[in-house]
Amino acid sequence: MKLSILWQSRGILFHLIKRDILVTYKQTLLGVFWAILKPLIMALVIAFVFGRLGNFPSYGLPYILIALPALSFWEFFSSSVNRGSICLIDDRGLITRISFPRIILPLNASLRNTLGLVINLIVIIAFMFHYKIPMTLNLLMIPLVYFSTILLNFGVNLWLSTINVFYRDVMTLVPFLLRAGLFISPVAFTLESVPVEWRQIYCLNPLVGIIESMRFCVLGSSFLPDSQCLIISGISLICLLLSGLFLFGKYERKFADVI
Repeated sequence: MKLSILWQSRGILFHLIKRDILVTYKQTLLGVFWAILKPLIMALVIAFVFGRLGNFPSYGLPYILIALPALSFWEFFSSSVNRGSICLIDDRGLITRISFPRIILPLNASLRNTLGLVINLIVIIAFMFHYKIPMTLNLLMIPLVYFSTILLNFGVNLWLSTINVFYRDVMTLVPFLLRAGLFISPVAFTLESVPVEWRQIYCLNPLVGIIESMRFCVLGSSFLPDSQCLIISGISLICLLLSGLFLFGKYERKFADVI
């Protein structure tokens, strides 16, 4: 897929992004504040269960500041995958009637809830002020974590949206996988809680590197990510993205006939 074609179709992408934002928050009582409440309430639950009852290490910090940065990016990832897995089916009218790069649809889903993520980052900074956590230049690395998450979203969405065209079981399976993924990713705990002998395998999950990096951006050198884990997660992310591009490109011409 030539990047020039995507650039020429940027108007369609911007229209889809605007449409999804309006659809997401239209006719809701709290509007965009739902983007804050969902991860915030979950972070409070995690802080109570894992920080108080589970007695996981808090490194001398309020446990909510360990959970909230991870949950913000998890929410960004999960909302993208929820939408991305069904984006080709939901927009079948576009696929069958309009000639445009279909890859824009999973790309649009990959950017989903960026507004919610930005709002949550503001909330995290507010908590840092409240708990007098010093701000460092590490915060400037957040855009890099964001870009990495978009690539992960894109890779997963390419896979799921393609498979879902041919096997609609994916729509039923994705919510279950996301619920499981919340607990097997280091959202409620840190990588340090994972046994050493399992860490290399655990880091095959690209979200591990992303979440650990986000904690480092917010909480500083006490949460410096393991370099080996970052490499493993990075390679896993690249493999996922490249294989997704190959799979999507291979079956793209069949979408209109099957849908």
